[in-house]
Amino acid sequence: MFWKVKSVTFDDFYTLRYPIGVEEDIVYPILRALKRELDIDDEEFLKEYFRADSAYRKRLRETLRESLLDDIIMDTLEACDYKPKNVNEIVRSAVDEGLATRKTLWFPDAKKTLKTFRERGYKLGLISNTHWRFLGNLRTEFKKFFDVITLSYEHGYAKPHLSIFLITLKKMRTAAKYCLHVGDDPIADIQGAKNVGMKTAFVKRRETKADADIQIERLSELTKLL
Repeated sequence: MFWKVKSVTFDDFYTLRYPIGVEEDIVYPILRALKRELDIDDEEFLKEYFRADSAYRKRLRETLRESLLDDIIMDTLEACDYKPKNVNEIVRSAVDEGLATRKTLWFPDAKKTLKTFRERGYKLGLISNTHWRFLGNLRTEFKKFFDVITLSYEHGYAKPHLSIFLITLKKMRTAAKYCLHVGDDPIADIQGAKNVGMKTAFVKRRETKADADIQIERLSELTKLL
């Protein structure tokens, strides 16, 4: 079916990787790090953070406009009367500490599948919805596999917004009809990619359905289809 496919793009979470462990909300390790440098009232900070986070999620649902976690923390501190220009580096360091507490694993066949596609000469892209910064070591790891990495917090819009797919295709110098997008979200991944003319592969990780060109349960199945 996909003999004309020249490029393949992938979603990240629950397509390539998944979180492990029962973790507290990321705001708590960030707050602990901030408190080493700033005199913060926990109750006030958390109240303002969850207000800002709720507003961010509402805006994301309604407009698909993405925000960076660092900026939400900055907005929270500003609401607590800290001036942003004085705390930029403190916030970045605190968010780094928070992000470092998040643990993930790759699905067992993910890296092998990506390596196989690279060996076969396919262009590979990553299109990820995330408002968490990619730390240096993670970005370095992803660059081993992907020619293009598009993150929603850097692009400004999240999937299924057309622009995040189109900018990735442009960077890959690939027409939509020659690109397959692989993901686990029926709307963000499958419908979003179909709306720009890409072929789609739905990774069935949960009991959900999607109007994709093909459905797979393991990424390694793709190596037999392309």
